[in-house]
Amino acid sequence: MNSVVEAVKSRLSLKEVVSRYVALRPAGKGRWKGLCPFHHEKTPSFYVDEDKGLFYCFGCKAGGDLIQFVERIEGLDFKEALRRLAEEAGVPYEAQPEGRKRELLEVLEEAQRYFRENLEKSPEALAYLKGRGLEEETVHRFGLGYAPSSFEGLTAHLRRKGIPLEEGVRAGVLAEREGRVFDRFRNRIIFSIKDALGRVVAFSGRALGGEEPKYLNSPETPLFRKREILFAYPEARPRLREGRAILVEGLFDALALHQLGFGESVAVLGSSLSEEQALLLKKQGVREVYLAFDRDEAGRRATLDSLEREVVRSFLVYAVLLPVKDPGELLLLEEGRALFEKALAEALPEVEFRMEEATRGLDLSRPEHKRKVLEALAPRMVSPEPFDPVAERLKALVVERLGLSRRALEDFLAGLATSRSRRAPPPPPPVEKRNKTLLLELDVIALILSAQDAELPRLVHHVLGEVWPPPGSLLAEFLETAKREPRKDWLRLHFGKKPEGGALFERLLLAPPEEEGLEEKLAHALARLREAYHLERLEALKAELKRNPTQEVLREIQEVMQAIEAERRIYKKL
Repeated sequence: MNSVVEAVKSRLSLKEVVSRYVALRPAGKGRWKGLCPFHHEKTPSFYVDEDKGLFYCFGCKAGGDLIQFVERIEGLDFKEALRRLAEEAGVPYEAQPEGRKRELLEVLEEAQRYFRENLEKSPEALAYLKGRGLEEETVHRFGLGYAPSSFEGLTAHLRRKGIPLEEGVRAGVLAEREGRVFDRFRNRIIFSIKDALGRVVAFSGRALGGEEPKYLNSPETPLFRKREILFAYPEARPRLREGRAILVEGLFDALALHQLGFGESVAVLGSSLSEEQALLLKKQGVREVYLAFDRDEAGRRATLDSLEREVVRSFLVYAVLLPVKDPGELLLLEEGRALFEKALAEALPEVEFRMEEATRGLDLSRPEHKRKVLEALAPRMVSPEPFDPVAERLKALVVERLGLSRRALEDFLAGLATSRSRRAPPPPPPVEKRNKTLLLELDVIALILSAQDAELPRLVHHVLGEVWPPPGSLLAEFLETAKREPRKDWLRLHFGKKPEGGALFERLLLAPPEEEGLEEKLAHALARLREAYHLERLEALKAELKRNPTQEVLREIQEVMQAIEAERRIYKKL
């Protein structure tokens, strides 16, 4: 197992793997930074150190190596993550896959093969796609397929492949009713829905006949939650990193725009953009979002709903006024690309779109209608940010269009803010102060783990001769474990899973490389740690002196104080 881990890490770049999820920017020699994929943040605090093979977030304290990153980001266990990385790196790995997620992926891969094979056999399905304007390259690139009308086509196919039907039901490609298992998708064009890694995790089927519903989606599974996935996201990722995203409602719409050359297009899998989907865009460095939803009432509502997401406030957002009902129709027009380019150029900034929607159908000469506009726009004009450009521009537009004075508008918004503050939740409890001695122990552990495997036994023996960690302490446990298993990767994995793991990885990231004064750093850290142990002993002796004021306790207090001064002299010289 250890040789597999080493081979995987030697062949795969941590930076390249992390870049599939996070837009990374240089942050010094061998380091990159970006927005953490494990929590919502506005300022990058997530770092990758390629030389050390570590990632760490100074915000949420998530940290680890290549395998631990894949474990955390994909929700896999260690063996599952190692197996996937080994396959990618071309490293033999004979362990059997564990966990239901791997089983579901295999079922979905087999189902996609079945759907794609059947597309080639169906003149009707191919004619439908051609009639929609889709080219063969687009169909192949996005993995479109066809589900025949049979109730047992995929069911029989999975059975022949030795896949239990209950796994097909769990994967969402089969359905069960009154004890009978049958194909969920029948007589439908099949769209493959992929996660951020490009793995098929679900399907959507568009009816070829008059079946209802017109679109049938896979149910949510351990692999698939529609609010966490954007259709065409893996294909769009390179273009998204240029800073712009185009959001559409329909799957055909996304395919049409990709074929027209707008490779930064993705489709939501619901009625509007979710917080999780917005974070996917943010992690790719997207700055501008163009909402190209349908022109009907539902599309306008979806645009407004998307604008209300808190995370969307970090984007410059534009509403695209389509020249046709939906982007999919552009493929049938010779000037389709030029028309969409024009629509993008004329897209309404968020402020203009909000005002247009708020005033639609109202007479602004009537006071009661002006109040309706104010009430509709007030939530976006009241911002927790010190300077929110959208809120400020919206206020200026309201003053202009409604004929209000700036003072009258601010008084109205202040009244709303006052009423909200009365209902404000209590402040969060203060953060618990970290134990200083524990942090010093972590410094020592991080320095030991910064060395090569061959040096670990020597360093562990050296530390055992320099300090005497109390029984039950983290350092005592680490030194005892390291004597049995002197392997850096294994120790990082083992202790990284403890409650103190986040702080450990923080110190690992900040620790110097082995060739840059590791021995001196370790000597300094050990002196500081001995001082901390003496200070803890001093406090205990002072408490004992109050209970039992004897000469013996006083003498020991003096000895401990002398030891503290000695340690301070040592680390001041270093």
